[in-house]
Amino acid sequence: MVHKGKEIRSKEELELAEITEVRIYKAKGNGAVKAYASVSLDDEFIVKGIKVLEGENGLWVSMPSRKAKNGSFQDIFHPASKEAREKIVNAVLSAYREQI
Repeated sequence: MVHKGKEIRSKEELELAEITEVRIYKAKGNGAVKAYASVSLDDEFIVKGIKVLEGENGLWVSMPSRKAKNGSFQDIFHPASKEAREKIVNAVLSAYREQI
């Protein structure tokens, strides 16, 4: 069960946030980072610092993160479910492909 306000609902009953805007900012240079993105969720929240990267297996999306003192990276924002992650990744990659 998930507590949301005063109402308790099962995880299956929760709706995914609507992606209301995706902005793409092309990266400078020819490195692995191809672009940065910001995503608006339900016209209420904006997630900045999403990266579009190119690796050996093609394009992929990295959520905003920071480098910890031990050298590892910790996500600042990350989707709570596989479905939410796929929704954001697909929206960002689609917007990126429209601009290239």
